[in-house]
Amino acid sequence: MRVTLHCIAALSRAGLFEDDAHQSRFGELMNCFEDYPFFSRGLCKCMYLSAMDDERFLVMLEVLNAMALDKSRDTQFMSDQREELEEAWNTDDQIIVRLSDAWLNNRTYEVPFDRMTNAGANIIHRGFEAAEIIDELFDKARGQS
Repeated sequence: MRVTLHCIAALSRAGLFEDDAHQSRFGELMNCFEDYPFFSRGLCKCMYLSAMDDERFLVMLEVLNAMALDKSRDTQFMSDQREELEEAWNTDDQIIVRLSDAWLNNRTYEVPFDRMTNAGANIIHRGFEAAEIIDELFDKARGQS
């Protein structure tokens, strides 16, 4: 399923990219990994969050490259890396990683916004807005196949 262009256009129309760099990083991840067997709606949502800044983007790129080289068929490797990532990051980033893991595993996650900074909470809120659009695109694409 080719969703890259539709996804970038829809998120852009909704004003959900923080800046051109965010959009570019997201597009790069989508273009590079959309055709791999581990690509999913959950991963797409994680890509949106990780593309917000260079640090998160580089971590995601490293993990996805490792998965591609290992010929991974799912995102279990990413879930396995969660604890290691949580140890290295602040509370906001730990919560973002937990939300990402929930998305990867198609589970809900109650975000503890009271433990987050305003900036971290904003990232999560934007992520939820993007997630709705991503879900709609995946549902639409599934209905057409």
